[in-house]
Amino acid sequence: MSTVFGIYLFIVIGFFAKKIFKEIEGKTLVLLSTYFLQPFLTLWGIMLIPLNKNLILSPFIYLGIVFCSLIFTFLISLILSDKKERIIASLTPLIGNTGNLGIPLSYALFGDIGASIATIINLANIFFIYSFGIFFFAKGEYSFKEAFFKIIKIPVMWFGIFALGLNLGGFEFSKEVMKILQMGAFASIVIQLLIFGIYVAEIKIKEVSLKLTFVTVLNKFVIFPAVAFFILKQFNLPPKFYKTIFLEVLTPLAVTNVNLAALFNLYPQKVAYLVIVTSVLFLGVVFFIGL
Repeated sequence: MSTVFGIYLFIVIGFFAKKIFKEIEGKTLVLLSTYFLQPFLTLWGIMLIPLNKNLILSPFIYLGIVFCSLIFTFLISLILSDKKERIIASLTPLIGNTGNLGIPLSYALFGDIGASIATIINLANIFFIYSFGIFFFAKGEYSFKEAFFKIIKIPVMWFGIFALGLNLGGFEFSKEVMKILQMGAFASIVIQLLIFGIYVAEIKIKEVSLKLTFVTVLNKFVIFPAVAFFILKQFNLPPKFYKTIFLEVLTPLAVTNVNLAALFNLYPQKVAYLVIVTSVLFLGVVFFIGL
């Protein structure tokens, strides 16, 4: 677990850096990471090892878990009387922090193979967020064309497709090039963790709904993992594949949920609070299950 605490160290640094130096802008780091460093991380993560059947299958298994879980999270969320809270409780648990937290943790815990699996799963998660996720948040008011253009503007998607093509074609970068990609990837990992800490420091909790919190936590750490456990058992995956996918399922709510909630007026303060709660609980859950 020392590795997990080491990852959280950078989150804490980001948190206190923002608290001490108010002039630090998280948005600047987000732009730097998204448009310049994450492409390095994506290329490095996908090109670490040759693609095989299990690697190709991993994102499809993950998306299968997400869509099957949505059925149950939606049904459970019906106990909430507020329509907006039902959307929050059913969807946000399925949009995890697979990028900022999932990739660094997977690499730290499971090495190169963990980084590769997590990188590909993160691409699947991005696709889910900016397609079905946005439609769900907007209750169908967001057009397919607008969602499509949001996806194609994300460099990670293009570099991911490019890297997958290279890997499937049997192309390998030289050791020198891989070292350069690794430098960019590690810089991206650290900056992403700092960004997460900065975002947490910027959250202002104005209202707390205990019932919404309970249902969301139930969906995040009980329903979603239970569905994942059942589906993963249907595939004969190597242990590291199983553990990495399960870890990605457990990652706390992504900060993207706050952005989407603000965009569609779905109680962003409440969603911000849920990000904090699930982030704290995540550490205990990972320790408990012994990943």
